[in-house]
Amino acid sequence: MIGDTVSNENVPELQSIWDEARAAVEQHDYDRAIEIYRYILIRYSDNPIAVEYANAYLGDIFLTLRKLDAAEKHIKKAIRLKPEEPRYHYILGFIYSIEKRWNKAMSEFEKALEKDPGNGEYLRGLGWAIYSSGDVARGLACLEEANRLQSGSVNIMTDLAVAYLSSLNVHKAIAYTEKAVLIDPTNAVAQDVLRMIRRFNME
Repeated sequence: MIGDTVSNENVPELQSIWDEARAAVEQHDYDRAIEIYRYILIRYSDNPIAVEYANAYLGDIFLTLRKLDAAEKHIKKAIRLKPEEPRYHYILGFIYSIEKRWNKAMSEFEKALEKDPGNGEYLRGLGWAIYSSGDVARGLACLEEANRLQSGSVNIMTDLAVAYLSSLNVHKAIAYTEKAVLIDPTNAVAQDVLRMIRRFNME
């Protein structure tokens, strides 16, 4: 999720509400979490920090549920309240990536990296968007740099594996997939990539 609980100074009820919402998310009871955050938007509409966080959490939840229109609407509201928060731009970039709106995705990931230039996950998002837009060499370079910044990230390794497999560099695709599976043998994405490579080698 986005981060720690919002400051509840002078609003003693808020802490228990945030805790309840967080517990709902941890239990994957997203309907209950959405209900709580929407309550916060109404009950504390005059508290900009509470409104910012509630919108950000809603954006994150709706992204998880792949309800992209709702996710975009809420994360944009959070960005309007706190445009300097890199995580919000990352979420919006992720939404645009799922929708294959690569130019918009790149713009948001770049904004996130301006605020947090050493973040490997943000660079992964940018690298994948660049690669998917057709700039293969620059996209791979970004993904490799992301891997250096965040060594051991299964997500980055699987992106690299898919990208190299698509570029017909099977040797590197296998190397990154094997590393990812070694780190997390139960990772579904890594297992999917491994199956893709096996099918590719059989053709």
